[in-house]
Amino acid sequence: MNAFKWRGLFLFILIMLVLSSLVGVVRVQHEVRHLETQYYNSLKEALTAHEEWGRLQLEKKYLTAPARVEQLARTQLNMTSDKSNFQTLYLYKEEPDSLGIGHE
Repeated sequence: MNAFKWRGLFLFILIMLVLSSLVGVVRVQHEVRHLETQYYNSLKEALTAHEEWGRLQLEKKYLTAPARVEQLARTQLNMTSDKSNFQTLYLYKEEPDSLGIGHE
C-alpha cells in the first residue's frame, strides 16, 4: 500500500508538470504571435515612410527646378533678368571719430 501512495504522488506530480509545460507552450505561442504582429506592423510603417520619403524627394525636385523657380520669380515677384536696372550700393563703416564718440 505504501508503494501505491508513492506511485500516485509521482503520477500526480508528473501530470502537473506536463500540464504546466502545456500552459507554458501556449503562452509562448501567444507571445510569438503578438510579436510577429508587431513586427509586420513595423515593417508596414517603414514601407509607408519610405514611400512618403520618395514622394517628398520628387516634390522637392519639382519645386526647386530652376525653370520653375525662374518662372515664379518672373510672374509672382516681377523679377527680370534685365541688367539695365541694377544698382550698386557701397556701404562704408564710419569711424568712431566722425560720429563724435570717444572724445570727452
